[in-house]
Amino acid sequence: IREQRLHGVAYAAGGILSFLTLAGVLLSLQAGGALIGWGFQLQSPWFVAALVFLFFLMGLAMSGVVEIGTGIMGVGSELADKDGYSGSFLTGVLASVVASPCTAPFMGAALGFAFTQTLPVALTVFFALGLGMSLPFLLISFIPALANMLPRPGHWMLTFRQFLAFPLPAIS
Repeated sequence: IREQRLHGVAYAAGGILSFLTLAGVLLSLQAGGALIGWGFQLQSPWFVAALVFLFFLMGLAMSGVVEIGTGIMGVGSELADKDGYSGSFLTGVLASVVASPCTAPFMGAALGFAFTQTLPVALTVFFALGLGMSLPFLLISFIPALANMLPRPGHWMLTFRQFLAFPLPAIS
């Protein structure tokens, strides 16, 4: 149990450090005079065009028309498969990097607030966001019975993935 809890703490540390690193970069650029915030890259037409292409490609992949990302998944898998606490830490980093763009719409108010505050307050907000992203895994590492409440893998996942594929081309 102690080992499991330490892995949960290492995972959370990876997630929290990822958010604090991102905060440091964005706040440093902002302090240097750059007019950026969360989503500043969406002001570039090239970036928006790339997102449209990416969403369309993701829709095709989720529909089963094309298979993409196996090489990239291998890199993430190699990092996450490291033994010991470093593997758990890197899994937390990877989860934050992969999931934070998907959660950005839900974090918008907190991020808007953080970018208008003093450095300590802004870093506290990013710390809380990292902790919130890591909290489900951390809770399961401390209370293993919670894992029994998660849905089991099965054919429903393929059906659900194909169902979710329909909105992607629509938004692109």
